[in-house]
Amino acid sequence: MPAFMPFVPATGVRRDGPDLTVALPDPPRGAAEPIVRDGVARHAGATVVWLRLAAEGTSPFRLAAPVTGTCRRVEVAGLPDVTMAVELSPLPFEGAGVLRRLPGYPTFYLAPVITDPLPAENHLVRIDSTIGFADAAYAGLLFDDRIALSPAAWVQQIALAMTGIEDAPAVTAWQGLGRFAPAGRSIRVLDHVGRPAAGAAFQVNASITTTGADGTLPLPPGDVQLTWQAARPVHALYENGLAAPGDRNTSTPPGTPLTVPAALTAGHLQLFDAASWFADRPPQLHPGLGHVRQDSRLEPLVDGVPAFRALLTDLRAADGAHFAGWSFDDVPLDLADPDQSMFTEVIRGLGDGGDGDGARFLMDKLLEFRQDAPADDASRLMVLLLTLGVDALVVASLSKELKTDDHSYLALLSVNIILALAANPLIEVLMGVLEDAMDNSKGMAAVLDEMRPGIALRARHPARFADNPLVPLVDNPADIDPARFVDGPTSWHQKFQVVRRVGGEVVGYVGGIDVTRNRLDTPGHHGKAWRPPGESSNSPKVDPFHDVHARITGPAAADLALTFDRRWAFDTGRRPSGTPALDLAFPTPDAAAMPAQPARHLVQITRTGFAPGPDGGGTPLPWSPAGEATIEQATLRAIRQAREYIYIEDQYFTPHDGYVRALVEAAARDPRPRLLIVLTGGADQVVGDIRRRQIFQRLDDAWGDRMIVGTVVRRPVLGDAERVASKGRLILLEPLGESGGDALLTLGPRSRLPGDVPFWLWVEGERMLAVEKRGDVQADFPARRYLVRRSGGSGSTWEARPRAHAQGAPVSLHQVTGIYVHTKAIMVDDVFAGIGSCNTNRRGFFHDGEITAFAVPERLKAARDNPALALRTALWAEHLGIPPAMGRALLADPVAAFELFRRPVVNGNRLSTFGVLGVTPELGFPSESSTWKKMLAFTAVPTFELAIIPYLWNVFAESTTANDPDPEIGPELGQV
Repeated sequence: MPAFMPFVPATGVRRDGPDLTVALPDPPRGAAEPIVRDGVARHAGATVVWLRLAAEGTSPFRLAAPVTGTCRRVEVAGLPDVTMAVELSPLPFEGAGVLRRLPGYPTFYLAPVITDPLPAENHLVRIDSTIGFADAAYAGLLFDDRIALSPAAWVQQIALAMTGIEDAPAVTAWQGLGRFAPAGRSIRVLDHVGRPAAGAAFQVNASITTTGADGTLPLPPGDVQLTWQAARPVHALYENGLAAPGDRNTSTPPGTPLTVPAALTAGHLQLFDAASWFADRPPQLHPGLGHVRQDSRLEPLVDGVPAFRALLTDLRAADGAHFAGWSFDDVPLDLADPDQSMFTEVIRGLGDGGDGDGARFLMDKLLEFRQDAPADDASRLMVLLLTLGVDALVVASLSKELKTDDHSYLALLSVNIILALAANPLIEVLMGVLEDAMDNSKGMAAVLDEMRPGIALRARHPARFADNPLVPLVDNPADIDPARFVDGPTSWHQKFQVVRRVGGEVVGYVGGIDVTRNRLDTPGHHGKAWRPPGESSNSPKVDPFHDVHARITGPAAADLALTFDRRWAFDTGRRPSGTPALDLAFPTPDAAAMPAQPARHLVQITRTGFAPGPDGGGTPLPWSPAGEATIEQATLRAIRQAREYIYIEDQYFTPHDGYVRALVEAAARDPRPRLLIVLTGGADQVVGDIRRRQIFQRLDDAWGDRMIVGTVVRRPVLGDAERVASKGRLILLEPLGESGGDALLTLGPRSRLPGDVPFWLWVEGERMLAVEKRGDVQADFPARRYLVRRSGGSGSTWEARPRAHAQGAPVSLHQVTGIYVHTKAIMVDDVFAGIGSCNTNRRGFFHDGEITAFAVPERLKAARDNPALALRTALWAEHLGIPPAMGRALLADPVAAFELFRRPVVNGNRLSTFGVLGVTPELGFPSESSTWKKMLAFTAVPTFELAIIPYLWNVFAESTTANDPDPEIGPELGQV
């Protein structure tokens, strides 16, 4: 039996007028609706081009199943005389060889005009079995890329896939459906997501022609040169790109006309305006930077271990390498062979002398006291603690009563420490400890300096307090002026590597991954298996760490090399006295001389470069003296162009008002796109959760059920027994029935209970959430009653199966451990991807030194090597608990895959939505982690707290410069 058979007979059926272009309904989701909703199509919201069929004569024709698969009944709108259609997808193992050759997994939509019932819901339909006899019907198909293909096009794609696998009669029978193709020569013009581009103006040869309502563009005979009338148009012939990915004539770089060959009589043309997505080049930017480079390639690398392995492969074939980072450690680049892959030993082998002369390093120095700083130890300590609080990795507060979080209390507690230690001789020792803790690369720099003095430059970013326009606008409640001690709380946050392979090829890496120990994790996030020599094996604590990097080849890699070149020259001029002035390890290549990549990605390397203040005392960056905000500009442009989805992964996600406004406007512009945001459980910034909560509330108002926000978690683990002993090992003191919902239960002993709610508990394996304390009781020993939320109760999403539990049943409290999300990435509509070092926050976009690569495949949806699709499906597979290798096959449709994040965690989903517990779904034991900080700080300086919050936020945590078009005092969200 062939994989596909015609769905209508060879005779007795005719085409009944032009194709109809109608979208599948995409109704709002009800609160309690399942993931798969009755009557809602799998590809809800996608545009389908429907073939209209009618009987020839008075006899109805037979509509048959074209594949063997499970059918569903789905609602349709906009088709005359029908309201329901059969949705039918082939079983994946029926004709697997043919399915692998298709552009994606196919789903048929068949809508007969009949009064008889359609096949039963979820009924297995055999190929060529009868769906019904009809006088008229509509037929459409969508692949997982959601391209609105004409029926003639998908008939041809299936025929091509069958050829050489199925026998000739089966292929010929299927090709018979080609008789329904319309006459004449035309192409259908589609936008970047594959929907018809109505009203698009083209210059066709010498005349201007506009597409019709269905995107059809008539073509004259012969070779035709056409140009879409956009600022920087990219043209991509869909079918030709699929059939001949190496043919450079199937697509054009920005601004180049497309030649349609005379042999092409029908097909689809996708459009993309690069000027509406990529950033503009600032006029004062170095002439070699900021360009959209064609013929490049961006390869996403998910998590540290795969990224290090790729980097090691290039380093072992290299004669030189340049590294820029926020932090460096000596770690193995291949956990399977740690002894032979230690970073320092790989570096030592670069160059001719075996002393690391083939390597150069740019290392950030987060804090450096001014040479003329006052010798006031207490004030110096306060500056240290305030700056440390900006980057401390602390779990955010669960408190809803107070508008602050653990970072705030850490800063407030710092004041108490200063007051207590001001006259203490230990203050100098404490300062030394803190300075070492903030110096992320001190040890590595010393090792490199022993190899070859001068190969590692350590320098502070030059932005100052005086460059922040908000500093004069917020009151400083402290008795010191930090600007007298340090120039500013800024950093070179860029993380990129440039490798010259033997033979001269230059390869770049860019993203969120520093060469440090905490990046040694894989998509499984089971923890790091490597420890430095001498570290005790009795310390098994692991910290799951998720991040993303990218490998860049082709002309765009030259932009990374030039970025390092300019920074090296700048920091060489600012090096400490006595440090040798070395040249680069290898010359910076010319982008025009870089080899073209078959992938043909359009790649733009963008940066954040601060804008100096108006006082004239600053040190501008020579390559962008007036500043650069191209990361922010490209990101916001992509958000404004979104038509199917926006996916954001970020460490902080406390963006400025303009970013939030762009997301709100994107929700209002089109009711179809989805928004998914994955981030770390706590805002990880001083008072960051204040702003985060307000942003999420505003986005929830705008997006509703089309938005999912959450953090990724590991399996539950018990608390650290070395610290908490029997904490969390409890007994149920009253029987509990099997009915779900909210319930009261009594737990003891009281001494083993957390001091606050909420917290997770497991009663004989059934997961519950304690949400309210109901008082202490005395049983055989002190105990406490709680209101708990079980599956089936208000707001429960974890779906544990409720069951009865007897008195004396064992109860355990576990920490739901979050996976630390350090990623700084965005994907839009499976055509646009951004990977870099820039967090989604104000200081990342306008203040610190950042770098991000944005990429679009020139062939758009026809590109098999599509970085946006590859990255999204790999990330979503990881977060859904699916092997990443299966992501492309299972998650290719972004809108359908989005709904899978509604699966409960108990079913394998790693994403714990913020809807469970407000902003922080990651829970430990509150009494052990943060309550003590709250009590000490809040009771000691309640008045100081109110004044310090805006100062901490606007001066330290979220500083900005004149690049910011609308600097506003926070942390509160403005009028968005």
